[in-house]
This record gives sequence, structure tokens and C-alpha cells, in this order.
Amino acid sequence: MFISGFKFMVSDIDDDELEDMMMRGPTAREVKMGDHDMMFKALGNPVRRRIIVSIGAFGKSLPDVVKEAGANRSQVDYHLDFLKNGEYATVEGDMVRLTDKGLGLLANI
Repeated sequence: MFISGFKFMVSDIDDDELEDMMMRGPTAREVKMGDHDMMFKALGNPVRRRIIVSIGAFGKSLPDVVKEAGANRSQVDYHLDFLKNGEYATVEGDMVRLTDKGLGLLANI
């Protein structure tokens, strides 16, 4: 099969094999690669790095994080959502804390 000058191989996968491939969970390798990708994205942004450093090992109040990160509240909220989704930080009330994974990020800054 040719598409835009590229040759693609079409393998002989039956419907059952294709369904099995789609239904299986990610392999350990795929999970590890996803974790590394998230870690690089988390550390790749200077505002996120400042937020992680500001939170530190003991946690900090959200207003203090906003002040120390040198960003406005909406920017900090955006980056904290990323950190929460990656399981690097938690927010309880007005306190922000790094998870064990987040402490790993802190150690790499």
C-alpha cells in the first residue's frame, strides 16, 4: 500500500488478534515510558520547576506558592492541575504538597 510516497506494510492480523491488542492494558515498558514522558514534561517547564521548588519537601500554602513561583494564580492553577494529574502533587484545602513521585522531581531539579 502506498500513501503519499510512503510504503506501508499491512500484516495479516485477524479480528480476534486485533481486538486482543486493543483490549490489553499497557505493558510495563509502555507504562515506564509514559512515566518518563510525564516527568520530562513536568521538569521541562520553568514555571512548574519553580512551583515544585516552592512547595518543597514539607508543602506550602497556595498563596505562598503563587507568590514564590512568580506567576499569577491562573498560571499556578494550570500547572498544579498538570502536577496533580501526573500524581506529583496534592492540594488539600489551601495546602499544596508533593507526593513521593513529586519529591522525586524535586530531587532532580
